[in-house]
Amino acid sequence: MVAIYSETVRSWKMFLIMLPAFISMAIGIGASYIEGENLTPLLIIFLPVMAIVLDLMQLRIEVDEERLKIRSALGLLARKTIRLDEIKLVRISEGWMSCSGMIHYTYPGKACVLVERIKGWSVSFTTNQPEELAEILRTLGVPVVRENPLKPNS
Repeated sequence: MVAIYSETVRSWKMFLIMLPAFISMAIGIGASYIEGENLTPLLIIFLPVMAIVLDLMQLRIEVDEERLKIRSALGLLARKTIRLDEIKLVRISEGWMSCSGMIHYTYPGKACVLVERIKGWSVSFTTNQPEELAEILRTLGVPVVRENPLKPNS
């Protein structure tokens, strides 16, 4: 299906936080190579850590006519699909730390979206386009509540 709404929320802070670890690991790998040591243990640790950090650097939100999809960059750690008919209520709150569901995907952003499901755990995620997302979901028949609505730019 074709996505009606699509947004990517990125966090370069994760990369900046992990940069010292990457540099340290790269120096360790280089020193081990120069000394002729076995690189296998370092590579076994370095490659998964790098994949995890790259995976968590962005979150993609898509809405089509039947479902809401949340995916991380590589889709390794963050991957959730919710059918629209399973949604009881969507709450959109100002501020990216203003809500939390049982499953929570948070990145610095404009607003937090909490999806309350009929069955199963609630899911929350960050968005930078809360007005557009709310309008699309309302158009598709999903009940949307705006808590502490965003103030217009002055």
